[in-house]
Amino acid sequence: MRMRWLAALLFAGGLAAGLDAGMTGTAHASDPTRPGKPWNEIFLPFGNGKGNTLCVDATGGTTAPGARLRLYRCHGYASDGATQRWQFPGRRFSTVSNPGSGLCIGFPGGGAPVSGARLMQESCGQARSWQLVRQSRDRTDPLFVLETSGPGGPALCMTAGNLGDDNGTPLVAAPCQGFGNAAELFELG
Repeated sequence: MRMRWLAALLFAGGLAAGLDAGMTGTAHASDPTRPGKPWNEIFLPFGNGKGNTLCVDATGGTTAPGARLRLYRCHGYASDGATQRWQFPGRRFSTVSNPGSGLCIGFPGGGAPVSGARLMQESCGQARSWQLVRQSRDRTDPLFVLETSGPGGPALCMTAGNLGDDNGTPLVAAPCQGFGNAAELFELG
């Protein structure tokens, strides 16, 4: 009798654990699946409060060199979101590339970083190196600036042309404000 009671107890516990695991799996069934290669969306966490999350994107969703970069509603995990996927090689200074297009964040014509220049996607062989600078040294704060420097010039950061929280907001190079400008603070998603 004792064996039956123990068997029933073990069965009930196993059934409960199985249902719990099954329900947990069901709760995550709608989550998007990340592609095989690691990539991140780069998004602007501060806007004007309209509730839109805007990510770095190529104008018109194109994968052609010379397309201007902008902020656009995040959809990097969608089938049409390839232009919002970015890779960081992990070195201190490196190009920031898009795995779908094979292009990198750069300046017009592969030129030197100039304050006020619109950022664009270009051949990685012509693109400038960028440094992802975290707000906290211990890397616990998700905020960062994306910084580059020209020959003998000051550091420039990727900056939203405005904090209007609107699709199509241009991305430009501007003097880094040292985490004092919400338009140049980004996060990875």
